[in-house]
Amino acid sequence: MMLLYLSILFPCLLAAVQVQSSETKNSAESPIVAAGLPTDEFGDYNGSDLISWVNSSPQGVVHPSVRIGREIPGDKSTLLGLFVSSDPDTEPIEKGEIIAQVPWDLMIHPGNKYHHETFFSCRALKNIVEELKLGDQSKLAPYVRYLLTQNLDGIPGYWSEPAQEFFSFVLDDSLPPFEEKWRHDYAMKWIKNCGGDPDIDPLERKAYFLAMSRDEDTLMVPIYDMANHSNDADKLNTLSYKPTSPGDFFQFVAARKILPGEQIYNSYNRCNYCSDADFELCETFSWNRTPDLFLEFGFVEDFPQTWRFEYEIDSSDDDDDGDDYPQISVTAFCLDKNKESGQLEVYWEGDDDELGDGDDVEFLMEHLVRISDLRKKKLEFEDKFVWRNGDGKYDTALPEELDYFGETLQLNGKMTTSEWDAIWQYCNALILALGAAILSLADEVSLDESDYNLVLEMSNFTSDTDNSNHEEL
Repeated sequence: MMLLYLSILFPCLLAAVQVQSSETKNSAESPIVAAGLPTDEFGDYNGSDLISWVNSSPQGVVHPSVRIGREIPGDKSTLLGLFVSSDPDTEPIEKGEIIAQVPWDLMIHPGNKYHHETFFSCRALKNIVEELKLGDQSKLAPYVRYLLTQNLDGIPGYWSEPAQEFFSFVLDDSLPPFEEKWRHDYAMKWIKNCGGDPDIDPLERKAYFLAMSRDEDTLMVPIYDMANHSNDADKLNTLSYKPTSPGDFFQFVAARKILPGEQIYNSYNRCNYCSDADFELCETFSWNRTPDLFLEFGFVEDFPQTWRFEYEIDSSDDDDDGDDYPQISVTAFCLDKNKESGQLEVYWEGDDDELGDGDDVEFLMEHLVRISDLRKKKLEFEDKFVWRNGDGKYDTALPEELDYFGETLQLNGKMTTSEWDAIWQYCNALILALGAAILSLADEVSLDESDYNLVLEMSNFTSDTDNSNHEEL
């Protein structure tokens, strides 16, 4: 692997802001309050019902220092998650101590069909649907009540049709996440493969996307699924251990000493290609990249990020029989932020001869220019395609259209503000990643000065750039 170092300072973009799937929108009466769930003095869910429920079960354990709530209590701009309480006399959670141990009977699981290396299960999904339909009558009622309050509006597959149409337009069938992974996933996996309701039952749909965004492979695990994501080595402080067979418990353990006031983090893709993790500890077997996390959880992860782009190349000259067989070129890299300097670092995957080349730069530049041009018309798009009053979910709208550089863009209605914000959170991340990758190859491909400055401008970098190659440290 090669490291190309970018001495570029950059503004705090939405691309580096993490919005967790566990977060709910704030309104006059939040779903948490409406459901009668316990809250702190600021009206945010405090999880006391779940903690008591788990602790009251044989083999159930939640560490007494665990707090559920916002990072800064009362500050609606901060995330809901798991923390070590900062109350006086709170003890730290020591390395190796159990944060949460959840018995088999308190999880939603595929029953005797469970296998610890199975990552999708129709039986598990059907059991989630059944528990959600039971509601307060479920034996897992404290957990089910919480699940029913969860907002899934950040997840592309859960979006309205207009939002999905616009996102497809942005990605241009060329950029990740690819449509077959998110736009048609529900119909293929749940309706076709699992025999789900073809009329799209709302509760079945919610169950499917709850599983996508919260399960640990085929297990829905209370308490554990409230931990926010990070691959930052200074933040990530836990390990998880799945049951080895049906009937076993799930353990969530401190990987180091976690001090009072610290957030308890999990990694949703611990075994990703940019990870320094000990792969023997990779219980989740997760290799997901940054675009995959966005489609599954509805947020753009903070640094480090991992990106992979694919495009067709013309290989007709290599075919002896004269037939054209398009080949796929892959360009993949890790993007990180140096904590001391605030500079970006690009690590290209593979050996020296797999470093990005001129074709890669051409592809990356094409889409950087295209999405940057889209961003210039963002306000115009927003005026046409986004609901201004309320979320619009139960309204109807006439098709809207807009001229985009000679091409007519037409959507069958309008999208919600939360959908719009999620799309642009991801677009900003794309712009940052594309620009950083191009600049890291500037010397390799002899990028001319005008293109160099254009990339700086489009990517919102704010200072001169000096690129130099270094072997991986």
